[in-house]
Amino acid sequence: MTGRTLDVRGEICPDPLTLTLKEMKGLGIGDSLKVIVDSPMALETISRWAQNAGHRLVGVSEIGIAQWEITIEKLVV
Repeated sequence: MTGRTLDVRGEICPDPLTLTLKEMKGLGIGDSLKVIVDSPMALETISRWAQNAGHRLVGVSEIGIAQWEITIEKLVV
């Protein structure tokens, strides 16, 4: 199991989701991705996408003022 981190702070929608999709394609089943965001919209969009796409939303943590870390486990290709 591999873990990667993607920092999309400063990016505006739809770029955080687009970059997350691209990074997820390079992961294998069971690998995880931590996405660091500073946009409430990106937080909601990425979290919703992960669940709807069949991945596991491991958790969301606030890591600073208006900054979150979203951890996603890849479950489907």
